[in-house]
Amino acid sequence: MIERFILVCSGFQCVGAGFQTGVPEALSSFIGVAESNGIESIYALFSGGRDSLVSLHLSRRVSEILKIGLKALHVDTTVSTPGNLEYVQEICSDLHVELTVLRPEHDFFSLVGRWGFPTATRRWCCYHLKIEPLRKFFEKVDTSRALVVDGIRAEESWRRRSFPKLGYHRHFKCLNYHPILEWTGQEVLKYIEAHGLRENPLYRKLPRVAECWCTAFKTAKQFTVLKEEWPELFERFLRAEANLKTGGSALFRNGKRIYLRDL
Repeated sequence: MIERFILVCSGFQCVGAGFQTGVPEALSSFIGVAESNGIESIYALFSGGRDSLVSLHLSRRVSEILKIGLKALHVDTTVSTPGNLEYVQEICSDLHVELTVLRPEHDFFSLVGRWGFPTATRRWCCYHLKIEPLRKFFEKVDTSRALVVDGIRAEESWRRRSFPKLGYHRHFKCLNYHPILEWTGQEVLKYIEAHGLRENPLYRKLPRVAECWCTAFKTAKQFTVLKEEWPELFERFLRAEANLKTGGSALFRNGKRIYLRDL
């Protein structure tokens, strides 16, 4: 492993200052996981955000070093910020990574018509819009020597702090690895800068690129931005809210309804 580690650093220009001392360590750990588990295929989940961009780039480096397969998977939730899918396609083309775009069986607004808008306590969107399309994809491929890689970071939530770095995904039925689990947001930014990666231009308007405008954790302020920047998508939310038979609202915070029509 030490010899391979030296090859990694010399072949991919690892810099040795500041936080960068952790980058060869992350790469070495990634390689170790792939080798020790006989991995032949890496599936990198790429949402279009910074974290998944770094995870995809690390995956590409590992796949080239070990000469194993790599495919990027992007789930089009049917309610992502306009321009996000195009960015995902461009990055995968730039990195010469094969991309598969998956979509749910039913779009977001059709499901809202059935069940109402998702809330923090009734978050149906995550499974039906994201997990289920991926689960169906992995049902059709051999996952015995596959590794699913994502950009999850422990810093993002208390729940993610309890995640093992390498585990078995109960929905995808294969190993799941979080290569940047311990990284800070600042380390992610420095990696992007150090490797000249092109981050999503949507960050100029949003704190997160929002590959899914699920209302469970969105705020009125965020929907105000949506109204100003992408009025056509906002109008779809307005129509869905108006069509709710219960007279419900798209947003619900601290026991109070927040109607998009009032923004």
